[in-house]
Amino acid sequence: MKTKSLNQFFKNNELFNNRSYSKTVVKSLIRSVLEPITTQNSKALVYMRLKNMEGIESLIKRIEYLPDVALNQFGDFEFSKFDSEEVGFIVLTSQRYNCALLFKEIEDNKYEIYLKLNSKLVSDVYETLKSIFLIDDDEEFYSHKPERRENTTMNNAVENILKYFEDTVEESECNLKIQETYKNVNLVNKDLRNEVYQNVKAIAHEIKNQLSILDIYTRIFEKKTQTPEIVQPIRKSVEVIKKQLEQFKNIDVVNLCERNVKEIIQESIKMYSSVLKEKNNKIILIDEMPEHVANAFVDEDKLSIVINNVIKNANDSTKNDEILIKLAQVQDKIKISFINHGQKIKQQDQEKIFSSGYTTKKDGWGVGLSVCKKFIGSQFGSFELEKSDNKETIFSLKLPLA
Repeated sequence: MKTKSLNQFFKNNELFNNRSYSKTVVKSLIRSVLEPITTQNSKALVYMRLKNMEGIESLIKRIEYLPDVALNQFGDFEFSKFDSEEVGFIVLTSQRYNCALLFKEIEDNKYEIYLKLNSKLVSDVYETLKSIFLIDDDEEFYSHKPERRENTTMNNAVENILKYFEDTVEESECNLKIQETYKNVNLVNKDLRNEVYQNVKAIAHEIKNQLSILDIYTRIFEKKTQTPEIVQPIRKSVEVIKKQLEQFKNIDVVNLCERNVKEIIQESIKMYSSVLKEKNNKIILIDEMPEHVANAFVDEDKLSIVINNVIKNANDSTKNDEILIKLAQVQDKIKISFINHGQKIKQQDQEKIFSSGYTTKKDGWGVGLSVCKKFIGSQFGSFELEKSDNKETIFSLKLPLA
């Protein structure tokens, strides 16, 4: 395939045809493409041309200092000589993955996107760059061969994520316009939220201090009694609480990494094993995933919080029970089902349990399930009550496969 101009990639673009995206989405996509090479410690070759992308300068600086990453940046003046329409690009190849991301502004804050991941078409984009900028890096470029070269499924998954993200951005922009109408009210609410936030941070700080003391004494207890099987769950629980408290600092920050979901579930089961015994409950993990398929792009800390919460709720609602956690693949997603055979959730409660502040427990705060739904949503997944009747209650969550 011979292409004289980067613009021609947009003309027959099946993946993102007839759809435009905001600058917010483009910047987030750029981060998603570049951040893995800052943590993988593998050799990589990057060609980049960015324009008016404030906010990602620190990421670019980090990449510049990586010893095994060769970064080639191209300025506007170089590009305008060869192409009448301005196109930004990132072409990246490494031992783990490769990608070609092109984007151009078609109107104010509206961009067309061309993206291929682990695809032979990445080489076509490189060949076009080579002809435009007289690049002579063939040996280095083609020596980076990721494990997979063609991945239509991954490209389709990214398309779905982008559509979801863009819809969210548009909704947020709409909300901002509505908020402008009630500007004075919002200023009062903002001051109130800041005051509440500062109080929460102060309380969280004090809790962390007490957890540090608890951690010290568990270490002393373990040293004197030589019973790590008793102490380890306590220390693990302390670490989980500390991580949850850290969420107050960055409640909306999501750190997506490729992780083995089964291993995360097993950690939660191990931590709750002793607690479950008090009600004569036990957890059975049923793995129906295809062989070697168990990874998803998730925020491990947030996913652990969700799993812990669901296990605790299941244990609270039943006794003398086998609580089932079932792993299965549903199209391009991992589905995790939590099944218990305890008390049914009343029909009038089923529609409200994910609402913030709503609880059916005497000592409940009504935040657990609403936070769980938010955390899974931030990882491009879904969290639902599948059913609850006299036979069983099933909560299920789905996460995109890596």
